[in-house]
Amino acid sequence: MDKYLSYKSFLVFKKKNKVKKNITAIVTGGVGRIGSVFTAQLLTNGNKVICLSRNKKNYTNYKKSLPSSLRKNLYWYEVNFNSPEKLLEIIEKIKKKFKKIDVLVNNVSDGKRGEFLEYNVSSLNKEFWGTFGSTMLLTEKILPMMRKNKFGKIINVGSIWGIQAPKFKTYLNLNNGPSPIISTSKGAITQYTKHLASREAEFNITINLLIPGFFPRKGRVENKKYIKSINSNIPIGRIGKLKDLINAVDFLLSRDNSYFTGQSIIVDGGYTIW
Repeated sequence: MDKYLSYKSFLVFKKKNKVKKNITAIVTGGVGRIGSVFTAQLLTNGNKVICLSRNKKNYTNYKKSLPSSLRKNLYWYEVNFNSPEKLLEIIEKIKKKFKKIDVLVNNVSDGKRGEFLEYNVSSLNKEFWGTFGSTMLLTEKILPMMRKNKFGKIINVGSIWGIQAPKFKTYLNLNNGPSPIISTSKGAITQYTKHLASREAEFNITINLLIPGFFPRKGRVENKKYIKSINSNIPIGRIGKLKDLINAVDFLLSRDNSYFTGQSIIVDGGYTIW
């Protein structure tokens, strides 16, 4: 065994492992808050990104914001994640157009907010497929392409509510806490990540989880008392900024972290340590 990593060995490794291009990636919700961090990182490194999302307007606005040199590598498919049949149709289109998929980022989430939601069969089914069901279906259909190439990276985007219970007092009287389905589905994604990491290791496929804490939403300015309530529960004392995710995303996407699998990176300002 090496006593230490010599500087010469370090330089040889860095030279051989410069950022590799020609990766083809799928990012669900790729022009949303969290998804846009993955999309930007992949495009900047010279890779192709297939964005799956519901809203063409959001995609068009995001694409316009890109330098012209990057736009040619961004593709978009409109997907109804609540419908497994529609999702399967899009998956088949992707398989016909692209020879390989190297990276899959499962970022989609579709859940209601509220502490005491009343569910029926329809709403329960819709919310399940919009979060966990579609993630598992897409992953299982893309995995054979990765196995064939003996390489792949899957990054699932989880939630702090998938690893601990919400503090509903944090939400004051706004009734905008996470739903039972969101918490349960994100918990399922956490376990699914570990299951896949064990099952797919022989194919040189790594599967990891990014767990963001509180991050700002687009739209109107949030209630100041609500923001203060959140901040008081975060050791660093503030909600996250999207740029706080860049380094974690960079690491997860890097081809050099081949020994990192089945793990979670939590970027929450310390929220989950209390």
